[in-house]
Amino acid sequence: MYRTSVRILAVAVIALAPACASSGKVGETQSSSDFVTSVEIANTQATTAYDLVNRLRPNWLRGGGISSISGGNIASQTTLVYLDGNKIGELDALRSIPSNGIKTMRWLDPARAQTMLRGIGTEPLAGVIVLVSSGK
Repeated sequence: MYRTSVRILAVAVIALAPACASSGKVGETQSSSDFVTSVEIANTQATTAYDLVNRLRPNWLRGGGISSISGGNIASQTTLVYLDGNKIGELDALRSIPSNGIKTMRWLDPARAQTMLRGIGTEPLAGVIVLVSSGK
């Protein structure tokens, strides 16, 4: 009985190994809580990038909050939007981008955004929505 279980487990590991192998395009074909694939986008009836995010990952739109209170000033967290590596603004910028021009979308937390993107600045950050256009 034990040998049979070990053999079944070994066959299962060998059969699943190719599915776990990296293709070099991390996250390109598999959606997650911080990544939206082109397949998901194509299967969503939305007209703007804002509509896409609202339907597919609405929690990305809820990132803002109070990050600090200092000297009577309240600093609110901001969610930035990047398109093809360029900072285009805050969440409202998503409303001006047609959904049919978007290939993928990714959420970056503040720490990852600071290390991966240029032009983040020093404002309190909730996170960044990174869009890659179909033309890229």
